[in-house]
Amino acid sequence: MNEEQSYSRLDRFEKKRKNTKWLSIFIGIGTILIIVFIMILAFSNREDTDLVNEPEDDSGEVERSEPEGEGDDDSSDQQPNDNNNFENETEPSNEEDELYDTEIEVIDHVEDDNVIYAYTSSWEPIDTQQEEPHQITWDQSSQDWREMMQAAELATGVGIEEMYYLWVSGDGSQSVIATFSNARMDEHFRVYITWIEYQGWQPERVDLLHRHDQMHRFNADEED
Repeated sequence: MNEEQSYSRLDRFEKKRKNTKWLSIFIGIGTILIIVFIMILAFSNREDTDLVNEPEDDSGEVERSEPEGEGDDDSSDQQPNDNNNFENETEPSNEEDELYDTEIEVIDHVEDDNVIYAYTSSWEPIDTQQEEPHQITWDQSSQDWREMMQAAELATGVGIEEMYYLWVSGDGSQSVIATFSNARMDEHFRVYITWIEYQGWQPERVDLLHRHDQMHRFNADEED
C-alpha cells in the first residue's frame, strides 16, 4: 500500500514537473514573440517618422517679391507692402475659415475681360480700434493699413504676409482697391474694401483675375 502511495505521489510529481517544464517553455516562447513584436512596431514607427521628416520639394515655391517705394498721401495709387511689416505683429487668425463659413455669391455679367469671375458675401467689417472721423492712412505701419489688409485677407483667404505685388489705390474718400497675387503666383485678386462708419473696413467684392493688371507698376520701378 505504501509503495502504491509512493508511486502515485511520484507520478503526480512527474506530471507536475513536466507541466511546469512545458509552461516555462511556452512562457519563454511568448516572451520572445512579444519582444519581436515590440521591435517590429518600433522599427515601423521609426520609418514613419523618417518619412514625415523628409524635406519637402521646394521646386513649386515662388520667391516673394519685396519691391520698395512710397505712395502719395491722398487717394492715389500706393506702392506695395513689403510683406514683412506684420509678420511678427499679427497673431494667427481664423479668417480663412470665416471665408469658407460664409456663403459666396457669384456676380454675373462682369464687363472686364481680365476677370475670371467676381463674388461677394455677407462679410462683417473688421473690428476697428480707430475713432471717427476716419481718414485713410497710407502708412503701411499704421493701424488703419493693418485693418484694411485684414479685410482683404477675410475676403480672399490669402494671409497678409502672403500678398505679393500688393498695390492699393484709392476708390473714393472711404474706399480702396487692393490688387495682389498669392505666394504661388497662380491666383490674382482685386478686392474692393469700404470703410463703414463706426464699424471698420469691410470687403465688398472680390475679382479673381486672369493676370495681375497692376504688375506694370512694379516693372517700372525695377527699370528705374
